[in-house]
Amino acid sequence: MSSSTLSISDYAQQHRDLIKAYCQLSVQPALSDSDTQHLDTILAAAQTDPLISFLIDEADHMLAHLYGFIDENDITEQQQKLQTRLSDVWLNQAFQDLAHRLQTTQCKNLQRYLREQGYYNGAIDGVMGQSTKVAMKQCCEQQGQLPQPSPIHTPDSVNG
Repeated sequence: MSSSTLSISDYAQQHRDLIKAYCQLSVQPALSDSDTQHLDTILAAAQTDPLISFLIDEADHMLAHLYGFIDENDITEQQQKLQTRLSDVWLNQAFQDLAHRLQTTQCKNLQRYLREQGYYNGAIDGVMGQSTKVAMKQCCEQQGQLPQPSPIHTPDSVNG
């Protein structure tokens, strides 16, 4: 049976162990490094699968009412923290991708853009180093998105 013909109940049963693990981890006052890594894996699955995300949201809601000490504001705060964590994972991946894709000239253009926007004051050297990454993260956090393609993309040189 394909996933498109499964009912939500059937789908939830397929992911029972995943949701159970999420619930067990989410009620812990502190997580070990391996627990944090496991939670990151679960959240990454939720980020790519809307039904898993829905099931996790429902689990959060159920746990809040079950334990009674978590109110709606706590759930919102927890979800914001989780989103920040996911954003950090996404940004790290974006940095790696950009470092591989950007040519030196393009990285210099990005650095100039970040400098013009007030996020970067390092050398315009075309290296996707730590200060460029920090500037990009600040830019993303304040603008809510990666810098627009215009400062990153440059025309390819014409070979004649």
